[in-house]
Amino acid sequence: MALTGTWLVIQRIVTTGLYKLLRLVFITVQSIFWQLNGTARKIREAGLPQNYERSAQVLDVLLLHQFGSYQAPTMDSYLCTHNRFEHPQYIIDNESITLMIINERDAVFGEPAEKGKPEP
Repeated sequence: MALTGTWLVIQRIVTTGLYKLLRLVFITVQSIFWQLNGTARKIREAGLPQNYERSAQVLDVLLLHQFGSYQAPTMDSYLCTHNRFEHPQYIIDNESITLMIINERDAVFGEPAEKGKPEP
């Protein structure tokens, strides 16, 4: 039996609450790990004008959570891990890359794990 009405809203609220708790723990542990292994420093350095050649950070998406199908994803909707840095030309040279999110601080692009096969 499919959930409808109030039960569906309650399920989404509980799921979102659990996701936010998971994200808080994940981001905290990741921040500590990035400080220890030097990734945090590399991310700060990538934002400097003289480091343009390696300013595009490539992340691997572990999890996406949206409250409803009508909601546009934000960076808070994703749990990601650092993969590598690329030259921004990488985005232009790959036609499988799509603009996902843009805000005052970031432009986020998505690329399927394997070209031509979108993630489920």
